[in-house]
Amino acid sequence: MRFIALAFRLGLFQACLGAISVLTLGIFNRLLIDEFAVPAALTALALGAQQMVAFTRIWFGQRSDNCRWRGLRRTPFILGGAAAFCLLLWIAGRTVLWLAAASIAGDGPGVLLRGLVLTVVMLAFGLAISASSTPFAALLVDISSERQRPTLVSIVWSMLMVGIVAGGISLSRFLGSSCASADLDLLIAGVERLIVTAPVLIFVLVLVSVVGVERPLPAAADPLDSSKAGGEISLGHAWRVLRSSPQVGYFFAVLSLFTFSLFLQEAVLEPYGGAVFGMDVCATTRLNAIWGVGTLLGIATTGVLLVPRLGSQRTALLGGMLSAVFVVFMVVAGAISSEPLFRLALGLFGYAAGVSTNACLTLMLGLTSPMMAGTFIGVWGLAQAYARGLATISGGALLSLFGSLSGTPNGFTAYASVFLVQAVGLLLAGVLLLRVDTALFQQRVQRALGDLVAFEID
Repeated sequence: MRFIALAFRLGLFQACLGAISVLTLGIFNRLLIDEFAVPAALTALALGAQQMVAFTRIWFGQRSDNCRWRGLRRTPFILGGAAAFCLLLWIAGRTVLWLAAASIAGDGPGVLLRGLVLTVVMLAFGLAISASSTPFAALLVDISSERQRPTLVSIVWSMLMVGIVAGGISLSRFLGSSCASADLDLLIAGVERLIVTAPVLIFVLVLVSVVGVERPLPAAADPLDSSKAGGEISLGHAWRVLRSSPQVGYFFAVLSLFTFSLFLQEAVLEPYGGAVFGMDVCATTRLNAIWGVGTLLGIATTGVLLVPRLGSQRTALLGGMLSAVFVVFMVVAGAISSEPLFRLALGLFGYAAGVSTNACLTLMLGLTSPMMAGTFIGVWGLAQAYARGLATISGGALLSLFGSLSGTPNGFTAYASVFLVQAVGLLLAGVLLLRVDTALFQQRVQRALGDLVAFEID
């Protein structure tokens, strides 16, 4: 029971990241595209830029493996990164409003310049997220046994969805009457209150989540004893271990495709609700809660109902197939202008996405070595972050492209085309995950680590 309570406590960190994603890729995205008429491609570039510095995740993970600040490895990175991304969240909010002011004034060059400034801010924001979230994931490996780890990671990952759901509901309520108002000044005032309150609350929750969890390492720990000190493995040696198994590259590629396809709708979902179904800002923000609840249920039930019976690979295939089907249903709902069908399809898509996510999470656990927890998690985090960033940028870019080809820049045809591309990607990723071999991975990596330790001793 104590371990379960610890898991939910740690899950507060992931819940904060979920709420942040609603704020940056939900509210900011919807406001810039729909309310302030900033080009979708520029908006997607600016907000998706946070994922472009994900290559630093490997470095932060590897550095946290070797960090010894007062006997702590992960906590200094987690808290330092959290302080930075909370401050940058406020700066990003102010920059969004600054960009909106240029768009309202019809200042084209100003929109481009301020959009590029927002891009730089989001790059720094992504760097802070990498510095904090990668060591946090490694902390989960440090504090859990092999038997406990699946439970811990499943709870923490579910809390990410809880954060998305709670964030979508709370943020829409926080904006209050400004959501349905045609007065842009009232809406801007609501956003100004939001960007002041949210960073402070998020940082407090991060402190509650992680402070005191990590146990300090003994001062005289043997650097060659990985169970005590995490292994003093250089980045060059870590890269050699990563290259030892072909499964690393294969899973990296397939995980990237799955993540890209899963989040391709993120940048266009809320604008789709506004443009096709006439929803206001708060109503479209609550769409995150619908698919988030579905995803949470999918993650929570798959480990008990599907994975033990089908295995991770077949479960991933099933999730990919169902996700593709329900994305198509979302398109059908738009074609017949049925908001109830759209909400139902979105919830079912969330559930199918949860099925796939749970299966991928199980595979990731089998493709991680305790000796290099930070480094391996950095690699998988790199795949997910780059793919998600590319999905965000591609969602807006494809929307602009299909809108230009169809002659309706913000019309149903453009949105439907993006969703159909997503459906194909989800189906393909599910098929490719069938070939992931965790046993072969462990065999190759353990052999490479054994050779490395033998070399160090010699």
